[in-house]
Amino acid sequence: MGSRAQVPVEWASQEAVWMTWPTQERWWPGRRKEALEAFSTLAGAISQRECLRINCPKKYVGEVEAILSKAKCDLENVEFFPNETDDVWCRDSGGVFRINAGKLEVVDFRYNAWGGKFSPWNKDDALARHMAACADARDVRIDAIVCEGGALEMGEDGTLMTTESVLLNPNRNPGIPRGRIEEILLGAYGADRILWLKEGLFNDDTDGHIDNIARFAPNNTIVAAICGKANPSCGSLTANLQALRDARNKDGKPFNVVELPLPENVIISDGGDALPASYANWLVINGAVLMPTFGQPKSDEAAAEILKTLFKGRDIVGIDSRTFLFEGGAVHCLTQQQPELRKS
Repeated sequence: MGSRAQVPVEWASQEAVWMTWPTQERWWPGRRKEALEAFSTLAGAISQRECLRINCPKKYVGEVEAILSKAKCDLENVEFFPNETDDVWCRDSGGVFRINAGKLEVVDFRYNAWGGKFSPWNKDDALARHMAACADARDVRIDAIVCEGGALEMGEDGTLMTTESVLLNPNRNPGIPRGRIEEILLGAYGADRILWLKEGLFNDDTDGHIDNIARFAPNNTIVAAICGKANPSCGSLTANLQALRDARNKDGKPFNVVELPLPENVIISDGGDALPASYANWLVINGAVLMPTFGQPKSDEAAAEILKTLFKGRDIVGIDSRTFLFEGGAVHCLTQQQPELRKS
């Protein structure tokens, strides 16, 4: 795929994984204890296998280290950076790492909190630049469009997947032609083509991020979230599945489309709507796949078995994501991988 600047696939060798620690009391109100436990579990699973880099203001570092130590996190594999944020969703507000001629760069899209839904977002919009400086990477600011990392999924053949409901949404990119958006995305990720799906999950604050509905896996594979007719996401996921089956890779051949059923509806608040729970919101790290679980043993195990066949040689590690989901996301939404540079 040449020497151009390019975002590697997620299962490429990684130097580190980034996340943002939930320091503000307004995050997970009434569920702080459960949230800190969930973040500690996620941090521990990462730190046991590779370097974990945490965005966390200095005044909280001692407190966070104590929490992680109790959770048996490998603190020797944890680094803290004093980057202040407005929220915790590092996948979306943080930088997307790419490699250009053997050097690290950060794709830094303009960010507006998923279409201006949650104010303020000025610190989050600056996060990618700060992460670039911490990683000794060049910041590549792209002011032309608003986009989030969870809206884009890079495949090994140079195909980039995304959704119309996010990138073409007037709450992000009003008046910008589709062709211009494609041009910007292809250049930013070093991709050759874009595979557009229409919509994402019901009740998803992101307006339909791709990392909840369709993900690339090795060997020309796309994993597609599916659900039954009783699920309010059924219509959009059925249409997406057909689009993926009709799609072709760079060689003109169909992708190997693997179906990944959603869990049963996850409803946390009495009388509330189903939350956007999906096993597709996994994170690949060195030696493992961290897969969200939802307290549903049968479907959790079935999803793990599917991922085990796709990511051979990696442990499938379940991370209970019900508490994460209370604020709208899961494992992939909270993290961002930093690829390892090849040593010459």
